[in-house]
Amino acid sequence: MRIPKKNELIIMVIILINTIVIAVAVFTMFSPKDTPSSIKKADYQEALKYSIFFYDANKCGRDVAVDNVFDWRGPCHVGDGKDLNLDLTGGFHDGGDHVKVGINQGYTASILGWNLYTYRDIFDSTGNTKKLISTLKYFTDYFLKCHTNESTFYYGIGDEIEDHNYWGPPENQSLDRPTQLVADLNHPASDVCGETSAALSLMYLNYRDTDTGYAVKCLTAAKELYRMGKENRGYGQIQSSYHSGSFYDDLSWAALWLYKIEHDKQYLNDAEEFVVKKSKYNNNPLKNKWTLCWDDVTLACLAELYTITKNPEYRDALDYNLNYWKNDLKQTRGGLKYLDKSGVLRYAANASLIAMKWYKTTNDKSLKVFAKSQIDYILGANPSKTSYIIGFGKKYPQNVSHRAANGYDSTEWDKQKRSKYVLLGAMVSGPSDKDQFIDNVKNYEYTEAIIDFNAGLVGALASIIQDAG
Repeated sequence: MRIPKKNELIIMVIILINTIVIAVAVFTMFSPKDTPSSIKKADYQEALKYSIFFYDANKCGRDVAVDNVFDWRGPCHVGDGKDLNLDLTGGFHDGGDHVKVGINQGYTASILGWNLYTYRDIFDSTGNTKKLISTLKYFTDYFLKCHTNESTFYYGIGDEIEDHNYWGPPENQSLDRPTQLVADLNHPASDVCGETSAALSLMYLNYRDTDTGYAVKCLTAAKELYRMGKENRGYGQIQSSYHSGSFYDDLSWAALWLYKIEHDKQYLNDAEEFVVKKSKYNNNPLKNKWTLCWDDVTLACLAELYTITKNPEYRDALDYNLNYWKNDLKQTRGGLKYLDKSGVLRYAANASLIAMKWYKTTNDKSLKVFAKSQIDYILGANPSKTSYIIGFGKKYPQNVSHRAANGYDSTEWDKQKRSKYVLLGAMVSGPSDKDQFIDNVKNYEYTEAIIDFNAGLVGALASIIQDAG
């Protein structure tokens, strides 16, 4: 064996020392001390409670102040529907603005309802069931108002341009709001009808033991809306920034919940037929790299359909998606999976919800590790040690892009350092792909809070709490 010479040994030692220094630097850069992950069960429970509270801030209509944790919110937009001589008050503002968006309300209510249906024991044990039911009923009360007969559903209220030209509390917004969008025999909206149908079916399941009469009303409307979406197929009219890529996933979502209630095989056949239909972008739903969101509920459909059918195609599709998220999707240096800058934390939370759902089925512990890493990042285990849920933790955004919480009118809002009110529980859009966050009300791409953002978060938190025992 050749023995290295003295100068060779010196070079080897230098290389070894440099390697160790670099390794220590890298370890330090990504060390847990810089991204604290010692989040306790009680922290998840607190975050869960707050994340439900957020919805009170976006209530619209005459009864905003009823069962509302925010004393700075009150009645607003009490004339919605008057252009048609209808009462279409109620529901929820979409985000930091005040328009009411059909597809996003339907999606949000359906995911929140799914969370309650799946993790009822956790909402009960943490004392959150009553509040979540109240929130869900505020959604479904509005949906029932908008479903004026068996073939009509109003789903778009407020002109986006006029609305965005206004900055101030919704209580002070006096402009007349047009009822812009309707689904009827002449105007298809299969996406909106599908999501709203699913939300109403889930309300039936979650509320039938409390008020059978109301639950049956929800189920009747769910069937009628599903029939509207199935028989008169087509996309709803574009509202705000919401452009649906497919309506088949929405119809599948609606059909599978009706099957769970009615046990009518036709609903199951429909759900399985629709879930594999390609989107208008020709994407294969079984090779999906996106995740759950208002525009794509395919993964939620596949997870529920697998529990019913045990179809290996559905299993493989979920494995494909989650393996991509775990192993291939780009992530920030702080560990956040970065799908898209618009609402990046929404996608991370939603992927965590799906991962935990699938973990419960497969017992693949890597899914739990992945899901928890994303939720922990949101709660403050990130390089800036910032919680992206307002009011949770010691450091969180102060300048959310939300007119009601900002509290100032158009002459004042850009002169203030922080919002007048704390938008407790709102998860903001999130940081850049460099883990940087601009806490400025004008930078809505970082600081906006929208109703769908929290929907998956609520379920992900509940699932992690359940797993903690």
